[in-house]
This record gives sequence, C-alpha cells and structure tokens, in this order.
Amino acid sequence: MKKTMFATVVALLATFTTSLASAADPASVVRGGRLYDNLSLELKARTPNQPNPAFKTQQVRVAMADTWNCSECHGWDYKGKHGFVGISGKQNAAPAAILAILKNANHNYDDLLDEGDRLDLANFVSAGQADMRKLVDMAAKVKPGQGSSDKVFATVCANCHGLEGDRLRQIPPLGDTARQRPIEVLHVALNGHPGGNMPALRTLGDETVANMLAYLQTLRSVNLASSIANGGRLYDDWQAQAGGQRQALPHPSYPAKAYYANVPAETWRCKECHGWDYKGNQGVYATGNHATGIKGIRAMAGADPEKVMAILRSSVHMFGAVMKYRDLLDLANFVSYGQIDMDKVVDQKTGLARGDAAKGSAHYRTMCAACHGLEGRYVAKRAMGRVTKEDPWHSVHNMLNGHPDDTMPALREIDSKVINDVLAHMQTFQAKR
Repeated sequence: MKKTMFATVVALLATFTTSLASAADPASVVRGGRLYDNLSLELKARTPNQPNPAFKTQQVRVAMADTWNCSECHGWDYKGKHGFVGISGKQNAAPAAILAILKNANHNYDDLLDEGDRLDLANFVSAGQADMRKLVDMAAKVKPGQGSSDKVFATVCANCHGLEGDRLRQIPPLGDTARQRPIEVLHVALNGHPGGNMPALRTLGDETVANMLAYLQTLRSVNLASSIANGGRLYDDWQAQAGGQRQALPHPSYPAKAYYANVPAETWRCKECHGWDYKGNQGVYATGNHATGIKGIRAMAGADPEKVMAILRSSVHMFGAVMKYRDLLDLANFVSYGQIDMDKVVDQKTGLARGDAAKGSAHYRTMCAACHGLEGRYVAKRAMGRVTKEDPWHSVHNMLNGHPDDTMPALREIDSKVINDVLAHMQTFQAKR
C-alpha cells in the first residue's frame, strides 16, 4: 500500500515538474503578443517593401506594412479576418508545432523574425490568447464606481496617458479607442504596446483587465472643435504647429517646376498645394507663384475623417511618416468639418471682403486690438492692411483657426457675419510695408 502511494506521489511530482518546465515564460508570451500586434514597431525594423504575398489574392484595402502584422490576418479576437483562418484553434498547441508553421512559405517571415522572435510568437499563440468576447461581456456588466480599476489607471497608466487618457498624441484618446475598438484595447492592455515601455497587465488577471476596459470607456472623447482648429493650424504649417524640424528635402509630390520647388519646407505645407481658399488649381492658386496645378480639398468636405487619414498616409502625401496620429486626426477633421466656403466671405475676383467695415470696427477693437493695435501691427513682417488686401483668404483662415505655434485664439465659433465685418474693417488699414 505504501509503495503504491509513494509511486503515485512520485508520478504526480514528475508530472508537475514537467508542466513547469514546459510552461511558457510570461515575458515571452507578452512579447509574442506585441509581435502579433505590430512586428515592425516591436522589432524597431522596417517591413519589406512589398505586401505580404498572402494578401495577393485578398480583395481588401490594407496598408502595405500592415499586411505583415499577424493581427491584420488573424484578428484581435484571434478568430480570423479578411477571410483568413484565425489562430484560436492553436491555443494550447505545442509551441514546436507553431514554430514550424511560422517558418512555412505562407508566412514568409525568414527575413523578419529570428528564432527567439518566433519562439515568443509561438508561446503567445499557444498560451497567450484570451477569451476576448468573454472579457468584453464582463466589462459591459461593470457598473460605474465598481471595482478599483480607476485607481489602477490613476497609478499605473495615468503618468503616461494622463488622467483622461488623451495625453499621448501618438495614439487616439483611450476613451474613444475603448469604445470603438474594445477588443484591440484588451489585447494591448494584456500585452503592452509594441516598441514601447507600456507594462503588460496580464498578471493582474482577467477581471481587472475587463474592469479597466469598462473604466476606459467612461473617459472623455476628443474635443471636435479644438481638433478642427488645430487641424486648421496644421494645414497652414504643420512643421511649426507640431514643433518638428523643417523638412530638408522637397515633398516628392510637389511639382519640380513650381515656384517653391527649391524651398523644401514650403513644399510640405498643405496650403501651398491646396490654397487658402481650399480650391487648389480651381481657385486663387490657379495662377501666380503659388500655382502647382494640384486640385483642392473642397470635394473632401464632409468626408469620413478615417478616409481622409488614409489619404494623408498614402504615398502621395506621406504624412504618416512625419506626423503623429493625433495630428493626422486633427488635420483630417479640419478637411472634413473645418472648411468654409470662402466665396461667402471674399469676392474671388476683387479680393474684397463682403462684410460691413463700420460694424467690424467695434468687433475688431474689442477682440483684436489688444494684440494687433488699433491700426494693425505687423504680422509675419507685413502690416495687416497689406495682408488682408493681398491675401484675404489667408487672413480668414487664420482668423478662424489661429496661427501655428502661436497664442492667437481661433474665432471659428463666432458668427460668420462678424468675421466678414472684421475682415472688411482690416482692409481699411493702411497697407504699410
């Protein structure tokens, strides 16, 4: 009897020891989760210059770099996307078997992943998949104030993300993302952000992570009015507004024979191609030194900002490489919601404001004179009288959105008639040089 019991204990200990030896390292699992999210960010390396071959027969519009991300094929819920089979069937599979799949021709990762990367990714597939639908359902049942996720967020997350989750301009505000893409947020919360220093919260347990999602969904959205005004300043000069370096090389899409082709920083300004009246080659910039032959953005007014962002990231604009996510979003919001019909403010043929100069005088003296003086101090080395006569569309744009990298308020929410009248009044100033 004793020998039998002893043998049983030994067998159990052997099984337990084997289990521990084969258990995936949690650090390897979460790194695999980050690789699954975005390979190039986690590896800090460029993806190939062509789409993943597996996408050749897929009739979907996906950015070239994204075709190399596991998440783009297999989904944030791990059940498949774009017609691809998910990885959920490989949960608890032997990592060695998953390694073999990662090395096959369908993945074509030979030049992207080394053996350690593949092992981390295999460990995630085997041991790191969470039941995303269950976690979302758990989050939906959390009542405001329930649990301690607000305290976890305030102590673990807010130092980087801010108490309202909107401090980092490289990513969307957390509240918006948690409401729009909750499963993606759960994946990042569990594994951390690729290429960053965000802690993985997997060790806190499913319930805490689900409660965290519920809390994030209560955070505020981006302020649309502020976003539009900032987008207007970015449209003017994003290099100044975003505090980045001036571009040293001309924009590849700027015509080589156009006037400012040898002034690289100017070729990257949106207004230089599309004009202050937003009409491009159909408006004021149809002729003169600013003429490029490029069409305007008026047709994009009212478009889905996500579609505008896709255009901004395209090979034509290339802004995805030089601007942060939130700046791209603000610029897209301006294009979608911030354009006005300049013809209602300025006569295109004469350049004269359509407002009442006498009425504009009182508004100017109360809103503008404290900074600009009663007769219009110099702005950008030119007197306001001259600026508003020579380029009134520029003046209107700045009145509505403010100046880049400056404290001038954006007057977008003020009655448009007031803007017309103030412009008319400023055009009465002497056009001093």
